[in-house]
Amino acid sequence: MWEDLGEYIEKFLYKNESNNEKLNEKKYNAKEEYKYKVVEIGVGNFFKVADYLKNTNNNIEVVMIDIDSKRKDVIKDDIINPKIHIYKEAKIIYSIRPPYELQTCIEKIAIKINALLIIKPLFNEDLNIKTKMNLKNYKKAIFYQHQY
Repeated sequence: MWEDLGEYIEKFLYKNESNNEKLNEKKYNAKEEYKYKVVEIGVGNFFKVADYLKNTNNNIEVVMIDIDSKRKDVIKDDIINPKIHIYKEAKIIYSIRPPYELQTCIEKIAIKINALLIIKPLFNEDLNIKTKMNLKNYKKAIFYQHQY
């Protein structure tokens, strides 16, 4: 299921590249490679989707955010009072099983940077999002998304 979510994110970026001018904006790193920026908020100790994206596609820059993490490649940020520069230029913001009370904070960040928002809540949990989210089924992955 987690690889399916990673695959969906990857395919979404490339599918929308020709349909969306914002996704055509190029960001180059030192090696002059084309990069898409994707941010996972609240990664905690669950790295399956982020690691899938990092290991299967060199053109995707994955930024992992959490308020507290032991892994050095996770950026510490409090999404209640976010450092918005961390999220700028992200095409997709996603969160896996975010706490109900933090979902509106994640939504505000996605709105501010005009990104696609993907939320995979706990199996029996409702969303705490103001905008209408579309339920998506991709292979074994079930999640909600909205394009801001």
